Amino acid sequence: MWILGSDGLAEDYFPNNNSTLTAGEAISWTLGVYNHMNGLEYVVLRVKMLNSTLSSPDELTGTPSPVSTIFEFSRILVDNETWSIPFTWRIVSLSRQTQSVMITGLSVNQTLVTGNLASAILGINFRFIFELWFYDASTNMLSFAWTSSGATHSAWTQIWFNATMTS
Repeated sequence: MWILGSDGLAEDYFPNNNSTLTAGEAISWTLGVYNHMNGLEYVVLRVKMLNSTLSSPDELTGTPSPVSTIFEFSRILVDNETWSIPFTWRIVSLSRQTQSVMITGLSVNQTLVTGNLASAILGINFRFIFELWFYDASTNMLSFAWTSSGATHSAWTQIWFNATMTS
């Protein structure tokens, strides 16, 4: 899986290459998933918002980030299929809490997501984490990790940004 910037390349992720954002700035990315599992797969891409102190997924144990999902995409992929997912978002609202900035509203693909989504000291080091989950027929559940040749594998990626309140 991968994230591409506004031009469909691994660049230009933020306006003017500035990852410090204010409310209202529209960001457009393309998320990508490729199925090389040798068969049909039902997959779910879970979107989470964190700061630098919250846990990332753990690849060694196959454990996802414990943070709640704020948005998700799902699809059935045939073998060797590439799925391109438009991901357009903007911060709708921020609040200040002493030394921290909290994101309290996001628009993701024109859907409003509200709540105390994430806070970061001085608004520095927010991040989106994108986790790839798949339907595991043996457990009849979605799973974040799979085992192949005795090793645990998972697929996830992240992108960092800062958020500032305008005066």
